[in-house]
Amino acid sequence: MTVIVIIVAAFAIYSGITYPRVIVDVPVSLTLGADVSNNQLTQSALYSMVQVQVSVQSGIALWRARILNGDAVIWEHSAAQGEQQSYDSGWIPLAAGTYNFTFGIGGGSLQARVTVSAKGGYW
Repeated sequence: MTVIVIIVAAFAIYSGITYPRVIVDVPVSLTLGADVSNNQLTQSALYSMVQVQVSVQSGIALWRARILNGDAVIWEHSAAQGEQQSYDSGWIPLAAGTYNFTFGIGGGSLQARVTVSAKGGYW
């Protein structure tokens, strides 16, 4: 019985540690022009995947999001996005380490929130 309790407790602790969580949260507010936001993204060894979400509150703009390891592009997506739209990348496999996450606007105006979430385990 003790072994079962230990296994259940270990599973519960592992599940709690690897539950999806936000590791980058960037508010974007640009009235006119071009801009790039650079953020460090640190992927823990307990996490194996990330998801990029862009939620546009208002405005229309061309944007591009990237995950870089040095100069190497690990993941990239660009879009022309307008009023009340959102984008979810799906889960992207990403090994433990430190990466650079960039979000750039190539023109237009945009009020948005960009998040990168990480998950591990069986989630």
